[in-house]
Amino acid sequence: MYKGAARSEQAQRNLLALLLLFLRDHIACLTARTGAPPTHVITVPSTRVRPGVHPLTELVGGQLRLPWITSAVNPSYGPDDHDFHADWFTPALPQTPLPVHALIIEDTWTTGARVQSLAHALKVAGATSVAAIVLGRHVDPTYPPAKRLMSAIADPVFDTSRCAAEAD
Repeated sequence: MYKGAARSEQAQRNLLALLLLFLRDHIACLTARTGAPPTHVITVPSTRVRPGVHPLTELVGGQLRLPWITSAVNPSYGPDDHDFHADWFTPALPQTPLPVHALIIEDTWTTGARVQSLAHALKVAGATSVAAIVLGRHVDPTYPPAKRLMSAIADPVFDTSRCAAEAD
């Protein structure tokens, strides 16, 4: 609801708060996994025809105090495509002698195809490391492999102190 036609200000505040809370508590985990803190940020570009800045990019804005990376989208792949494509995105990395440690922020994970395609493109373009933070997840409860997940979260406990990088 944060990016719909009738944008919810409460949904926007909640989503931004979730991102900032996660980063406050887990930026050290991310840094340990990638070997360096993020130096640049990018959101997964929209594959739908949408004028202007992506709503997640607009929402995050300068909150992270990191420069933004932009990316072109290959129009050969439509918004309903859920497969990895090495040429789906063409990010424009800054011309800098310093390493680029890219942080991808995504609002929804369905199959992971867009995040993985963008991460691949960032690495090919020269990023030293790439990490992704996904703020939401869509699960199809009728998809057989998802049934185990759905059973495990029948009584969901949301714990922001637990890092996704922790082992079970």
